[in-house]
Amino acid sequence: MKSIYLIFTIIYILVYATSCQNKNEIFLLLNSHEKEDVIRGAYLAGESGSEEFSSFLLKNVNDVRTSTNLKFKGYNIYQEKMIALSKIYKQKPPIEITDKPDSTIIKFYTELSETSKK
Repeated sequence: MKSIYLIFTIIYILVYATSCQNKNEIFLLLNSHEKEDVIRGAYLAGESGSEEFSSFLLKNVNDVRTSTNLKFKGYNIYQEKMIALSKIYKQKPPIEITDKPDSTIIKFYTELSETSKK
């Protein structure tokens, strides 16, 4: 019985450590000056579904630098951040996300972020 408990404890610790490492990687990517890093960080933040990244996604949100990386080709930082926020909050904005920053969409996700913090 003790060995089963020990195995589950080890598995839990490994999963937790991996989770923390992934979160740190996402924070580093979102704070990078490289456009591909920021786009990848936004994508990973959206896939994580964690609201703790929302303030980082809303930081410098008007950035329209576009990726040349094949995985994200054609997406700019603004788009990927808004898509990530739509995944995190599981709500589509009132208008379609395009490659041009829109104050209506930014305000929508900013208000959702502020409301969820209360």
